[in-house]
Amino acid sequence: MTAPTTRGALAGEWVKLRSVRATPLTAVVALAAALFIGLIDYGSAADNWDVWTAVQRERFDPVRYGFSGGFYVAVLAIGTLGTLAASSEYTTGQIRSTLAAVPRRGQVLAAKALVVGGVSALLGQLLAFLTFLLGRRALAGKHLAVSLGDPGVARAVVGCGVFLSVFALLGLALGFLVRHTAGAVAVLFGLFFLSPMLLAPLGDGATRFGLQSVFEGLGSTVASAGGTDRLGAAGCLATLAGYLAVALTLAALSLTRRDA
Repeated sequence: MTAPTTRGALAGEWVKLRSVRATPLTAVVALAAALFIGLIDYGSAADNWDVWTAVQRERFDPVRYGFSGGFYVAVLAIGTLGTLAASSEYTTGQIRSTLAAVPRRGQVLAAKALVVGGVSALLGQLLAFLTFLLGRRALAGKHLAVSLGDPGVARAVVGCGVFLSVFALLGLALGFLVRHTAGAVAVLFGLFFLSPMLLAPLGDGATRFGLQSVFEGLGSTVASAGGTDRLGAAGCLATLAGYLAVALTLAALSLTRRDA
């Protein structure tokens, strides 16, 4: 009995995610922003390399550079997609039908998390690798390109893709907690951009655990100035896991203890 119900829940969540109008739009926005703006950023670096100072050249990260402006838009777009997967059901009232079809509320959350996580993981890795490959081509003229076999490069590219999928799941959790799309998206964006400010009162070094800092740490292959304002790759992944565990736990409690 359990297996068919699980398969049915997953199939239902997949159909619902595809039917949300914003799903293809956010995917297109993420793809266009990451690739187009990323390519512009890389081209700008290649064009200005000759006039950069020695310090600027030393701090230049040929991987991280492309995962900045345009990729931030992609991160926020995919996070919004995760939020909509939950909040849109509360907006339309469909959540009552969902819970009637799948009375085990934990199973609803698990099915949504698996579908949203799977889709965002595939999309995240696609965006990360395409951004890197386009950037590598743009930097080749100045002999600045690196390969996936160079130290830390593959880890940084994969790490940026992983962050996208985790951020989508954080959005999903907030969708269940806030139950209103605009409010959930506002909280998600605030966590990304304002978490360093919120963590600052906890003491020196606490800002390294902010989501934006974690994202920058995952995509970096060159040590930051001073070497202490970012976590290492293992620390970034552990921090992301902590964020996700707390968010999904709170979402599960909200879903099981509050009325639809």
